[in-house]
Amino acid sequence: MPATKSRSSQLSVLRYGVLVSHTTERRIVSFAPEIRGLVHQHYGRRPLGAVTIILTKPHLLLGLANEAQGQAAAVPETIWKSSDTTQAIIGEARDFRVATVIAPKGEMWMLLNDRKLSDRKQLKLSLLRGFVEVDQLIRSGARENRVAWVRHEMNSPQLTPRQAKRVLAQNLADAAEAEQVTKDLARRL
Repeated sequence: MPATKSRSSQLSVLRYGVLVSHTTERRIVSFAPEIRGLVHQHYGRRPLGAVTIILTKPHLLLGLANEAQGQAAAVPETIWKSSDTTQAIIGEARDFRVATVIAPKGEMWMLLNDRKLSDRKQLKLSLLRGFVEVDQLIRSGARENRVAWVRHEMNSPQLTPRQAKRVLAQNLADAAEAEQVTKDLARRL
């Protein structure tokens, strides 16, 4: 698990892996506070909390997501470390830009694909989407839903069909909302 850097702003940026772009890291450090403020201003109901932004390569994304969410959901290590464990939140790593995942100790990690973020506009849009997802994950019951879904995806234990349908419907509604809010706020970047 990457070590997090403590900062008073509750926002940390880490590069994880070999040959991860220093330029992109500097841009994230520059853009993130402004974009975080924009999302907070839009929702205006709660602080966004501590977020660790992890910039990494595509082949490391699934492992980081599995580790963070597997530990946060108390899934046995043998399951989340297995090579056949996949998560719908990541999909195909080569097409992936950003995902916000739950992590142990109530933390959240925003995983960014270094290969997809060389363009400033794409980086800003990805950060915007990530901070919208952070806001969604601090809502009442959202973390519990994510824990249930992670356990279901990792078969530890699976939800009943009715429960899975309810959690999946909430996940789809959150994704649609995140897409719409990202589009709306993108005009203000």
